[in-house]
Amino acid sequence: MAATIELRSLAKTYGSGPQAVYAFGPADLTIPSGSFVSLLGPSGCGKSTLLLMIAGLLAPSRGEILVGGKQVSGPRTDIGIMFQDNTLVPWRTVEGNVALQLEMRGQKPSAHAGRISELLRSVRLEDFAKRHPHELSGGMQQRAAFCQALVHEPDTLLLDEPLGKLDAMTREGIRADLQTLWMKRKPTVVFVTHSIEEAVQLSSTVCVITPRPGRIECAIDIDLPWPRDLDVKSTPEFTGHVHRIQGIFRDYGVI
Repeated sequence: MAATIELRSLAKTYGSGPQAVYAFGPADLTIPSGSFVSLLGPSGCGKSTLLLMIAGLLAPSRGEILVGGKQVSGPRTDIGIMFQDNTLVPWRTVEGNVALQLEMRGQKPSAHAGRISELLRSVRLEDFAKRHPHELSGGMQQRAAFCQALVHEPDTLLLDEPLGKLDAMTREGIRADLQTLWMKRKPTVVFVTHSIEEAVQLSSTVCVITPRPGRIECAIDIDLPWPRDLDVKSTPEFTGHVHRIQGIFRDYGVI
């Protein structure tokens, strides 16, 4: 079952004294189990820093993070994590890259062959299972990376701008894939982006983060029906959320 994530007076500072750089916080936030929460803010506001702290890959300077009621004190192995640059290894096929996630956890990929095939089929990569990364487009590589992050069925999925380097049409297709994968299993998703429309389209809640030092200005519930296709962008409810968030960033001089 997906876990609730809690941030309690969480902050990250680099250095000390007059030279200290305040990267994020302090912040308090509860991310409910099974929700899709976007961290939305300008470059340098601490979005990725927060994601790394949730993953246990970066220690906070103050405060704590609880996942399922347990404090995060080191790297977590129960999560799926994906960055803007995918982690596919060039000498393995697509299915071999997906299986690598299982091998690193001491599991036999042969026991999960059906799961691997199902994931590849869900993102329309079943015909490319035996191909290597260099034989795929950028969008196909990201789809393979999603499968890699999901194959061990994590309850928490952390995504750090995974669509940032893709063209607009490819991004839209992968957004639909991501939405489908989330709706099927409902892991707790924390998604980093600087695209307002992307955050509103994908999320159950959008956390608006201020310019550095990043603080959570507000958490906006996105009460739009699922699934959300391109048509949702023309609804007054969608544009209302977008305009509200634009207004916040305008007040901060970001846009």
